[in-house]
Amino acid sequence: MSKKVQFVIWAIILIAVVVLLGGLVYNVVKMNTEGNVHPEVTFEIKDYGNVKMELYPEYAPNTVSNFIRLVEKGYYNNKVVYGKDEICLYVGRNSEGEIENPKTSLIFDNVESGSEYDYDYTIKGEFAGNGFKQNTLMHEKGVVSLIRNDYTQYVQTLSEESYNSGNAQLGIMMGENASNLNGAYAAFGKVIEGMDVLENIYNNVEMKQAEASEGTEDHVTETEQVDITSFANYPVILNVTVDKHGVNYNDPQVEEAFDYSSYLYNLMSSYSNN
Repeated sequence: MSKKVQFVIWAIILIAVVVLLGGLVYNVVKMNTEGNVHPEVTFEIKDYGNVKMELYPEYAPNTVSNFIRLVEKGYYNNKVVYGKDEICLYVGRNSEGEIENPKTSLIFDNVESGSEYDYDYTIKGEFAGNGFKQNTLMHEKGVVSLIRNDYTQYVQTLSEESYNSGNAQLGIMMGENASNLNGAYAAFGKVIEGMDVLENIYNNVEMKQAEASEGTEDHVTETEQVDITSFANYPVILNVTVDKHGVNYNDPQVEEAFDYSSYLYNLMSSYSNN
């Protein structure tokens, strides 16, 4: 074989190796870059402006998957920012200020509305107090957290039911530090644009006079109850969109919502029968 032919062969092999290594490096860089791109959700609030949130699946993966699915299905469209307390703005009730719990038929395409598999659902609380140690996201200003109920203020034994009672209602931290919520609620995102919009709502929207919100149980700590004061005129969320940056997120893991009213009824019935 002539030296010229050998040179051509080696040149072809060298080019092939360079192309192969280049492809591998590109794929590694692409994979790492995409892995670090967080999904972003944008709320359009009527008469106020837009608010963009960055979501952190590395802290609360199922909470993020559930939130993304609710956004994609339009759950938050025409919902409202309904109130505040000393540390939070509260988001996600209907125009009457009432909670509309999502059903499984909303988020799962294979569940028929009104079927036996269509029920109010909740998700497990992804926070340290519930055994989910990887969520170390602190409740600082701008952080978005999933609201849950605290039935233990009425019945001490209902801690598991309390921890796993969140689904769609949101609390957005407006204070610099709400450390009492760390490890007790599932923080899963942060406002990256539009904090001024939220501050305008928080500071300037007129409050209902001499009335605590109907949902004071919604966002409480283990040791204290926080009164949520409702707005007189609820700021309306016109539209919510999500940019997943090409990443697919799994269906959320859900469970049937605990029926506290039925629990109390059965409890009272057992007492009366005894």
